Amino acid sequence: MSLSASALAQELKTQALANAQTNGSAGDALAALEAANFPERKTEQWKYTSLQALADGHLNATADGELAQPLPALSDYVVTINNGQLVSHNLPDGVSLSHDGPAINGLQTPFAFYNSAVASQPVVLTVAANTRIEQPIHVQIQSASDAPAHCNPRLVVVLNQGAEAAVIEHYHAEGQALTNAVTALITADNAQLTHYRLQGEQASSLHIGTLIIDQQGVSKVDSYQLMTGNRLRRNDVRALVSKSGAELNMKGIFVVRDKSHVDNQLCVEHSVPNCESDQNFKGLAGESGKAVFNGRIHIHPGASGTNAELSNKNLLLNPGAEINTKPELEIYNDDVKCAHGTTVGQLDAMQQFYLQSRGIPAAEAKRMLSLGFVNELLMTLPHEKVAEWATPWLEAELAHTTPAGDRAA
Repeated sequence: MSLSASALAQELKTQALANAQTNGSAGDALAALEAANFPERKTEQWKYTSLQALADGHLNATADGELAQPLPALSDYVVTINNGQLVSHNLPDGVSLSHDGPAINGLQTPFAFYNSAVASQPVVLTVAANTRIEQPIHVQIQSASDAPAHCNPRLVVVLNQGAEAAVIEHYHAEGQALTNAVTALITADNAQLTHYRLQGEQASSLHIGTLIIDQQGVSKVDSYQLMTGNRLRRNDVRALVSKSGAELNMKGIFVVRDKSHVDNQLCVEHSVPNCESDQNFKGLAGESGKAVFNGRIHIHPGASGTNAELSNKNLLLNPGAEINTKPELEIYNDDVKCAHGTTVGQLDAMQQFYLQSRGIPAAEAKRMLSLGFVNELLMTLPHEKVAEWATPWLEAELAHTTPAGDRAA
């Protein structure tokens, strides 16, 4: 089925409201959903991303398929969520799991409101005050469906005062499943959180996700986001730096091949004085892959002494690939230090020629140079198990040479 952008937006809203009313969800979320407008191509932040894939009727059915290849565990502590429902969990002392948690601040998109209205089993992980968790908590968020369908996983991580933990938010999808996810990370004073967001779903799947980083205390958050493209991938990341002295570091790698798609929209809100943030993302696009990166730093009037940086560097591996990148600074205070930069380039022909002249095949030379381009970020991953997953994942993506159109559905 093919619909105009405006007709599809209205159809998606109708489907979402019908599902929300059927599930009898929270009134505030339903009201926000009713007031929201689903995006179309004239919506500025969605102009490079079409929702036409959702015309197949993903919101009309709930994913309930069985996974052929579940994710391997990257820690002794594993929480498994299949098709939006909690399946199992093994947590260390000092971490509790519940289905009731604090309200999530900063949600803006209609898909996030929809998740709020219908998510039937939110997973809330709370780390007790002054508790240090030695191993990461591996949250496996999986979905599967042979036909167009969707699920709405919701993860909330709360670090109380003085807590220290690492959380791996790991997605896997098979078939035609749409994962409409919301994740919130909430940190109190003196908390330290290392966060990984690993997205390597099958190319035929879809993912629309919202990540809220809410630093309510003087805390430090390090977030690493690694992703491949699929039929439709949209990541809305909003960081609320809300207490003087807080520090946020976000790093990421995104890879699009064949006809896959990734759209990253990041915004860091500095609303108080004397905080720091750093965004450093690198992208690779091959074949007919398309990627979008829009990084924004918003300095509010009272946020004097802010130190914020943004960098996005990208490589086009083939003439048909496309990367649209735009850094934004919105500053309402003179007493700040801000820097931003973005580049889009190609592999160095002389370097490639040098490797080939030493007997290395052209495809292998390209793979080696591409891996070298992002290796700086891979080397910063602080947990060995995650690094052991990330390196072969990236090498497999860069070694992929299937002709455009054979991989993505």
